[in-house]
Amino acid sequence: MSVHIESPLGYSADFPEHTQVLEDSAAGPNTEQYGLLGGVLVTVIKDDTSVTDAPGANGWAHVMSDFYRDERAGTLLTEGELNLPGKSAYAVLVGYSDPEGAARVAATVGVWENNRFIGVVVIWPFVNPEIEPRVDMLKEIVSSISVS
Repeated sequence: MSVHIESPLGYSADFPEHTQVLEDSAAGPNTEQYGLLGGVLVTVIKDDTSVTDAPGANGWAHVMSDFYRDERAGTLLTEGELNLPGKSAYAVLVGYSDPEGAARVAATVGVWENNRFIGVVVIWPFVNPEIEPRVDMLKEIVSSISVS
């Protein structure tokens, strides 16, 4: 069973069972946040005034990843197109330490679907160097979001 979301920001999502809808997004206006099992935080961002095409979505992913590289002294783990059916989704994944010193991965994803943009930021605990970055998990999360 999944948790179905119909957002006023112009997207729908089918997240896994036990997803928590966070009432007040800490990411600011035009954002919504969800907590998934395993300490995964998903932030969906409506920013269609600054992004107007697929190349712009790619650029957005890079610009947003700069926060984790510059402000959190992170390291680029990987980047590239997620190759999801029906949408363009470019991701930049950065490993960093949060303010408490815990190792994390931040994936900033620019999604272009139905001639509309939505930004997705997914943050999860860095579990093990043999399985990180978990691109398959990221693909599953991003593919569950549809821009209408």
